[in-house]
This record gives sequence, structure tokens and C-alpha cells, in this order.
Amino acid sequence: MFSVASTFNIPVCVLIKLNNLKKEITAGDILYIESSEKTYRVKLFDTLYSVAERFNVSENELKEKNGIEYIHYGQEINL
Repeated sequence: MFSVASTFNIPVCVLIKLNNLKKEITAGDILYIESSEKTYRVKLFDTLYSVAERFNVSENELKEKNGIEYIHYGQEINL
């Protein structure tokens, strides 16, 4: 849960409450994520492809929204 919450920049307790979780999550579980964040801070080893896939957007969308061709660690990008 911590990893998922961290990825979407929300507290674990919010993830638990939003999904009425009573036990640990497992691969394949579908979770509701509510986040007011429209930005993402690039983590080590992230690529445009991996970020686009994670947030269900295209690489071109990310490039256009941010006026970039590539990303780098620590960069904050608009989703």
C-alpha cells in the first residue's frame, strides 16, 4: 500500500479509506485513487514511457504539456 500511495502522492490512510480496505492489497486489485495533484516528481529510473504508462497518458501528451523531450530525476512534470 505504501508503494501505491507514494506513487500517487497520497497518504496510505487515504488509500485505505477510499477503498474501504480491510487487508493488504495484492497484484491485480483495482483501487480507487483520488488525488488533487496534477504534477509528478520524477523518480530515479523513470522514463517518459514508464510515467505515461503509470498515469495512463501518452508520451506525446507529457512532452506537449511540459515542453520537453525527456525527463530527469527530481523534475516536476504536469500530468
